[in-house]
Amino acid sequence: MRFMKRRLVISLIALFAVILFGMIGFSIFEPGVDDPFEAFYFTLVTITTVGYGDIVPTTTASRVIASVVMIGGIGAGLSTLQSVFDVVVSRRLRTELGLPERRTRMKDHYIICGYGNVGRQIVDQLREKGDKFVVIEMDKEKVSSIVEAGIPVIEGDAAYEEVLSRASIGGAKALITSLEDASNIMVVITAKMLNPKLYIVSEVEDYRNTAKLKKAGADEIVHCHEMGARVMVSKARRIVLDPVCGVEVDPSVSKLVHEFEGEKYYFCSEECLDAFKKNPKRFVDMKRALEATCGVV
Repeated sequence: MRFMKRRLVISLIALFAVILFGMIGFSIFEPGVDDPFEAFYFTLVTITTVGYGDIVPTTTASRVIASVVMIGGIGAGLSTLQSVFDVVVSRRLRTELGLPERRTRMKDHYIICGYGNVGRQIVDQLREKGDKFVVIEMDKEKVSSIVEAGIPVIEGDAAYEEVLSRASIGGAKALITSLEDASNIMVVITAKMLNPKLYIVSEVEDYRNTAKLKKAGADEIVHCHEMGARVMVSKARRIVLDPVCGVEVDPSVSKLVHEFEGEKYYFCSEECLDAFKKNPKRFVDMKRALEATCGVV
């Protein structure tokens, strides 16, 4: 697809160059051409070989220019039409055949590694919130079902640089990985190597691997059973968590509150409130990523 698009651009540039050459040439060497529109019309008639008979080259120089325009224009025109056809048909075929994306050009998006039970919850959460995301999955059967569901997906192993690059890791907002612990560690290492500033949330199955994931570069590590229990207890006690430090806060008595994008956030201290005000989007995105990892509603 990338090669097809490059060929289309080259063909369009060549066609534009031929038209420009014809317009300039006819304006200079053809006495009957008095303005740019006539030069453009003369060039189009020459390229398409329509030959209405209302305008013809009358000088030797004009005939030479017409010959170049005809040969170059027909070649560039056919190449452009072929390139457009290839790009359009290729895209439709990929859709019809249920093929995954080769590459994404997204920016400020989430990269979700793995489409198991947790991965599905993450997708549902991000879809509900209207966030941009792309899934990386290596299981062909899962990839087919993801494509059928209209979810952007790249087939491959997220531990490989080439696969993460195709997911536009350089422009991503965050990466969420919910694979097995060994795979999560490799994904985190590779992702941080490609984009050191990327915010990464990783699921962990065995608490003993938490330190390894931290050393690999994960910013947040989530054990879904523990987090689910914590959220359920918090909801039962009717308390919320400080989005900066994670401390429990009772919204009925807390005076440290700040509204952002229509939602209220409560804080345990002035320091946390000030930190949130300086960069609220960062903490909100972090909170969403953590909630999405375990499907917290």
